[in-house]
Amino acid sequence: MSWADGGRNIPVVNEEEIRVLLIKRTRRDLLTTLKMFYPGDAAFELLGLTMPTVETQHLKIDLSYLVDKGYVAWTNKQPNLAWHKREYRLTADGVETADRINKDPALEF
Repeated sequence: MSWADGGRNIPVVNEEEIRVLLIKRTRRDLLTTLKMFYPGDAAFELLGLTMPTVETQHLKIDLSYLVDKGYVAWTNKQPNLAWHKREYRLTADGVETADRINKDPALEF
């Protein structure tokens, strides 16, 4: 990221930098939201309601990513379970990452 000339301190970013920042923000927001429910579970539908500006497809992709990273667990896992019925919970690593005890470059701004 570079800074615009003129002393106005306006960051100049390109589309790719914006896309990356939005992905990181969505993932960080998911961890933060799930932390509010820890040690309980949160339904996918509820997560969608807490993040109304995020498209459902992006939410699915980022939740799947966080599950693959081991930060989030799909707690009512069943084959072919509809997304709106799925429930998720932070793992111990997810809590430490949400609390920023553990650093992950894929989630840091």
